[in-house]
Amino acid sequence: MTVALQIAAAVVFTAALYAGCTWLRGRLGLSLAHPVLLSVVAGCILFSLLPPAWLDGYVAGSAPIRWMLGPATAVLALPFFRKRAVLAGHPVPVLAGVVAGVVSTVAAAWTVGSLLGLPREMLGSAALKSVTLPVALGLSELAKLDDGMTTLCVFVAGLTGSAVGPSLLTLIGVRAPLARGLALGTLSHAIGTARALEEDPLAGAAGVVALTLAALLMALATIVWVAAS
Repeated sequence: MTVALQIAAAVVFTAALYAGCTWLRGRLGLSLAHPVLLSVVAGCILFSLLPPAWLDGYVAGSAPIRWMLGPATAVLALPFFRKRAVLAGHPVPVLAGVVAGVVSTVAAAWTVGSLLGLPREMLGSAALKSVTLPVALGLSELAKLDDGMTTLCVFVAGLTGSAVGPSLLTLIGVRAPLARGLALGTLSHAIGTARALEEDPLAGAAGVVALTLAALLMALATIVWVAAS
């Protein structure tokens, strides 16, 4: 199979799988059945039933998709600029909320991981779990972590936060759209922000600002950590 055909097949398969899982989620009506989660599960099952060469071909053909994560990082500046009024109108709660969320999630991941005796690479990947994937993979490479483990941690954080985050926030009495958006965007990045947008436009805007600021804070923290190592 030629390289061009591998790329075309990988792109079509990925798009079709995601579209199909999005349709299935709509039919099921379950917030836990996120298209990303369904796509990962369906893909794993499918490739486990096929010869290993099929997976190798998909990995090779999907290289352009992975490359696009780089430009996707830069594009984060656009929604942040468009929603800058949220930061300008509520600077103290936005900054305080994002900083508190980033510090608490990293501290929790590091503490639990240390108690479990996890190696440095896994601790680093777990600390990046609440950073949007394009940034997390870049930071993972900078810190010489395992990209697969980082991706898994990011997906788990996003899918878990999207599925149970809104109900948990309601349970503890957090009902203000700004606060809900900040929480979901900080802890569950783009997946959580998409969930926040389903609730309220202000929550979605807050989520965009939060995930961007969280990524910036984690980038600075990772640079310091690498320099100190």
